[in-house]
Amino acid sequence: RGRGHRRVKHCPRIPTPPRTVPTELRQVDSMTSADFRHDFAAHVDNMRTRQKNQQHMHFFQTLMEENQHLLKNRNLLVLNCGTGTLALMAARAGAAQVYAVDYSLVTNYAQLVVKQNNYEHIIKVLHGHVSQLKLPERVDGIICNWMGHCLLYESELLQLLQARERWLKPGGFIMPDMAALYLLGSAEYLLKNERCNWWLNVYNFNMRALRRYALAEPRYAKIKGEHLLTKAHKVLSLNLNTVSLEQLHINKDIKLQVQHDGFCECFVLYFDVAFSRAHQPLTLSCNPCLQTNYKSPWLQTVLFVEQSFMMRAQQEYKGRLVFQSLAKPGEAVDLLHMKFEIELHEHDKNDSIGRALVLKSWNMMPRFQTLQEVADCQD
Repeated sequence: RGRGHRRVKHCPRIPTPPRTVPTELRQVDSMTSADFRHDFAAHVDNMRTRQKNQQHMHFFQTLMEENQHLLKNRNLLVLNCGTGTLALMAARAGAAQVYAVDYSLVTNYAQLVVKQNNYEHIIKVLHGHVSQLKLPERVDGIICNWMGHCLLYESELLQLLQARERWLKPGGFIMPDMAALYLLGSAEYLLKNERCNWWLNVYNFNMRALRRYALAEPRYAKIKGEHLLTKAHKVLSLNLNTVSLEQLHINKDIKLQVQHDGFCECFVLYFDVAFSRAHQPLTLSCNPCLQTNYKSPWLQTVLFVEQSFMMRAQQEYKGRLVFQSLAKPGEAVDLLHMKFEIELHEHDKNDSIGRALVLKSWNMMPRFQTLQEVADCQD
């Protein structure tokens, strides 16, 4: 009452300011969130987290600085090049020609980075899978951050071995070329309570079915060294100069040597890699006992058991470990769908039969498991 009617004036539409997108980034600039789901390597956040304060980046930087005699005036191939950082390090170390290859559209960023650092006369960025590309010449060395979780899962080993056969000169090097995978037993009860046992009572509701899912999949976490019960047992050794596809699996007897008595809640796996031709020995390790200020994208792989069991120093613990692709006989090796199986028995010093402790499997795959797959994983 008493208010006058006033017409609201419509403001003119504010024009969108012009955007200048570098030629190299026009393809990435048009990507949607759905596109990044299938190519997250091309996302800026992923590029930052994969490089910032990362242990493996410091490892490669030190390797190339200390072994410039292997890189100088050589033709090199950098697989899984990402933003081109490793290729730039190789060029700075004196490489004559560097081929930087990646099947992600992150290569668009790599082209821009190479240009802005004035290395376009040395580094040639190529987009595509190894099977689709052709190089004008063989190379003296291959540099690749090929490692995956548990060394094999989601690794670039298939691409690397194909590149080795097609393009590496006789006597050429692979950096890094030596790797080992280790198994331990651990009393990580707090981590198990957080990741698995939490589902036993969720706001006074029984959600044991979800605990079964949690127990069926490996977890990646930072393990505390003081919770380890056993010594590290080597379960796999790889020499990338000679390894074949048929050797990218584990099926062997294991024996765990107990250092401290305690209840084992999980098995832990970690890996080490090194370069055999380094001027000075240098190892990239995911050992949980290692103290470092750097981060690791792999952490340690944790395999939780259904029921914890006591491990005693005076007893012997023997069994079998299987880690292999889920590909059926006749199918190509697939490092994106893999499976762990562990069988462990407790033996007295003079007992040859032993008491069964664990007979369990864990699936590693980029999708949710089916009910049947989860049921098959239970102890």
